[in-house]
Amino acid sequence: MGFISNIAGTLSDSIESELKDQYIETFRTDSLGQEILVKRAQRMNAKGFNQGNNEIISAGSKVIVPEGTYALMIDNGQIVDTVMEAGTYTWENSSSASLLSGNVKGVMGDVFDRFRFAGEIPKMQRIYYVNGLEIMNQTSNQYLKAPYPDPVYGNLYFKFRITFSFRIVDPAKFYKRSAKDTTVYDYMGSPACPKMPFLEVRDHMEEALNLCASRDKIPFPQLLSNKSKLRDAVNEAVSKVWLEQRGMVVASIALTDLTLDEASRSRVEQFDSAKIFADDPDALQALAKLGFIEAMNTAAANPAGAMTGFAGMGMAGAFSGSTQEPASGIDGQTATVPATCPFCGIQLPSQGGLANCPACNADIKQ
Repeated sequence: MGFISNIAGTLSDSIESELKDQYIETFRTDSLGQEILVKRAQRMNAKGFNQGNNEIISAGSKVIVPEGTYALMIDNGQIVDTVMEAGTYTWENSSSASLLSGNVKGVMGDVFDRFRFAGEIPKMQRIYYVNGLEIMNQTSNQYLKAPYPDPVYGNLYFKFRITFSFRIVDPAKFYKRSAKDTTVYDYMGSPACPKMPFLEVRDHMEEALNLCASRDKIPFPQLLSNKSKLRDAVNEAVSKVWLEQRGMVVASIALTDLTLDEASRSRVEQFDSAKIFADDPDALQALAKLGFIEAMNTAAANPAGAMTGFAGMGMAGAFSGSTQEPASGIDGQTATVPATCPFCGIQLPSQGGLANCPACNADIKQ
């Protein structure tokens, strides 16, 4: 009698627990925002009708998916469906039948399964929501150092910090790497203590910068204005790990607090100055005049006397070597004009005819 009573009790428990799971459920979530990456769905059970097991979702149940969110339907440990667009969906292929959806035969089969497992439920059915938004402001508080093989300036060395955003594009792959409720902090860590995915982006920055320089031929001054190419290069560098294994991509990236080392900055400034004067002869001539005027001021301030300073400048001009050209003298006699001013050293026009230096106004007739 005890054995028969035990069987009857188990059968009764199996029928009761199965009936509790017959109500068709509705699942929903608010936006996951910038903090949550994966969240298990909860039943809407305001009136307390369905008091069944949390691991059972009856066929015909509704799943509401908000904008910027994916939904994964898990049945007995397997992803049986993935929802990529917002809307309301019906779970039709659940392995748990419902009397309210008309599947009496399936319900009786579930009762027998529970009876065979002593009233326990031999199933696990869940719905997980996965964040599809762009997760912003992933910032490193450490400076990174990297060489940049610039196509114009040569190898430049600079340090910078990175700020990037990422987005989950394959929720099934991402779920398989997390498989539980996951926050951004759980996955990426903090700026002071970054975790593996963040470190993967940081460690591939040098490779990405080399792609921008060698393949895309982006000069260093234009690097910050080509963020889309920089983003593509970062994604290419980390794609094997991030996209193929994690189902994620870098959505955008920025280099902040970028600073060249002293040698690189000096080379950039010298190159830019030379290019400006090479492209603009007037600017080059103006620079030469400014240099000669500065030399005159230095000569005038010579502690040994201004004439000594000017004499030195004249000797420098004399040693430069040049031909003398005729100029008209005061008495109508022929005078010669040197190729350079003996006082300030400026290069004089080759056509001759000058009585005074155009830079220092000194008398240059000889």
